Amino acid sequence: MTRQMTSVRARLLVSLGSNVARAALSFLTGLIVARALMPSTYGGLMFLLGSFVALRPLLDMGASNAFFTFMSQRRRSAGFVLYYFGWLALQLLVALLVVGFLLPDSIFQRVWLGYQREVVVLALMASFGQQQLWQAVGQVGESARQTFKVQMLNMLVVIFYTAAVALLAVLHRLSIDVVLGIMITQYGVGAAFAWLVLRRSWQHDGQPREELRFWPMLREYGTYCRPLIALSIISFAFDFADKWLLQLFGGAAQQGYFQVANQFSAISLLATASILNVFWKEIAAAWAENDRVRVGYLYKKVNRSLVMLGAILTGFLLPWSKEIVLLLLGDMYLKAWPVFAIMLLYPIHQSMGQIGGTMLYATGQTRKYMAVSAGVMLFSIPFSYFMLAPQSSAGIPGLGLGAAGMAAKMVLLGIASVNVQAWVIARFCNWKMDWLFQVVGIGLMLVLGFAARWTIGIFLETSGSSFASLLLPVLATSLLYGALVLAALWRLPWLLGMEQTEMARLLGWISSSFKRKKLA
Repeated sequence: MTRQMTSVRARLLVSLGSNVARAALSFLTGLIVARALMPSTYGGLMFLLGSFVALRPLLDMGASNAFFTFMSQRRRSAGFVLYYFGWLALQLLVALLVVGFLLPDSIFQRVWLGYQREVVVLALMASFGQQQLWQAVGQVGESARQTFKVQMLNMLVVIFYTAAVALLAVLHRLSIDVVLGIMITQYGVGAAFAWLVLRRSWQHDGQPREELRFWPMLREYGTYCRPLIALSIISFAFDFADKWLLQLFGGAAQQGYFQVANQFSAISLLATASILNVFWKEIAAAWAENDRVRVGYLYKKVNRSLVMLGAILTGFLLPWSKEIVLLLLGDMYLKAWPVFAIMLLYPIHQSMGQIGGTMLYATGQTRKYMAVSAGVMLFSIPFSYFMLAPQSSAGIPGLGLGAAGMAAKMVLLGIASVNVQAWVIARFCNWKMDWLFQVVGIGLMLVLGFAARWTIGIFLETSGSSFASLLLPVLATSLLYGALVLAALWRLPWLLGMEQTEMARLLGWISSSFKRKKLA
């Protein structure tokens, strides 16, 4: 197990380091696009892309999760991989035929609210490249533990996108069509190059592969995916309804405010995104080997650590919500800061939800995942309508809260849903429900964040709209907040799923590493 854990740690570090760099570039690119397009146009772009992100589960029917789980459990033949990529090609072809040619104009205009068919088709291709094609290439690499190569390929794609967007923004040539064209190019060319790189290492790893038999393979997919078909339909309705209702009742500007806040909040999901495929691979392998001890160890450590990491980051950012939006996006997005503040709370439990969902997928518990997720999504659609519909609606009136209402719904529903999911996992694994660390850890980090800003505010002016005026108070607050967080975790190491001795070893390793770098 020691060798296995060392390998996992190395791959986690590579994945996390790459994702930090990619997140910084993606965040910068998102700011460039948001400022260049203005709130309403940016909201339109996000609505178009989001509509096809919502369509993804309806096309996929759980096959992508099955593919990665099967690839992670044992070595598969090249034909197994090629069949899956053929399935992806069929999905794209069907979607292009329906959206581009077969869907009547009357229905098309009701769904995409006035956008031209050509632009919608571009959004379909861009979203498919990002969400399905590129994900599949990465899954092939991760299933063979080629984390380093996968992350390097991810970096190349992001660098290309950032450079292209920055250049065109300087030339004042950015538009919805242009951004979508860049995305199609980066994922199309990137996937072809990535397949050549990953196929070489995957096919020459020296491990035996089973002989491909089509009908048994199809039955294996059917057994895994059958419980997910209904969930895929519900998931599409849930995700599309959120974006469509916000666009309908709030308009493109409110869509822009919500999406830019959502992009900011995604920073807190960085660590989760970095380790999901690694975690999936290791859980699937350990479960297949009936190593329940290792499954429990990985789940507890990863779950608590990621939730607390999200809480620590949110605790620092939340008190500075207004200043962050004003500094990075300017006056045109100032109305988005309350939405941003609410959305900063969302990734904390989203991390827990993604880890829990991965746990259920990797162990083949798709029926349990379907039951929990479907129930939450069915409740979410009327909840979204209630938060977004105007109070003067001729039909059923709502609260008319716009982007802020959508953000509040996501946070409240997220807290409830991930705890139901955690309870289900605890039941089938015969564990005790792990909930106390959420209440203590998240609440403590938020209190420490506001306390740190309030304390620094006694000595320094903490309000401002320029980088120069905020540099010193933010730096002082971060130092105080960091010290408070370290003291809290030292006293309460169980919040991270650690013992006091483990915490002491971790801090000792960090201290010695810092000293070595200083001497070098």
